[in-house]
Amino acid sequence: LAKVKSMHRVDAFENSPRVCRKLTEGIESLPEWRKRVRQKKTETRQKIVKGSQKTCRESGCSDDAVGSRWKFTRRFTKGIGKLAGTRREIAGKKTGGLTARLSEVAGVYGS
Repeated sequence: LAKVKSMHRVDAFENSPRVCRKLTEGIESLPEWRKRVRQKKTETRQKIVKGSQKTCRESGCSDDAVGSRWKFTRRFTKGIGKLAGTRREIAGKKTGGLTARLSEVAGVYGS
């Protein structure tokens, strides 16, 4: 039996192909998961922008108010885009580190 030390306790894992297979499946599913998260963020951003544009049209805003609302919408959209980019960078770093650690663990259990 091999022992892996976690943050709070020491767990013993059986040295089996099943453990390696689960780790491999987890690593392989990460890109698809990231793709779904990115798609959801894009859809949410589009709903927010369309909703604010629709509200402005329906309320019969004055030109000054319309201008400021469009300006707000542009700034808000730009901010959401920056946030999505930042999250993507963070997720990439975390995914890379996680992949390296999982590969290392898989190597220990695969041998």
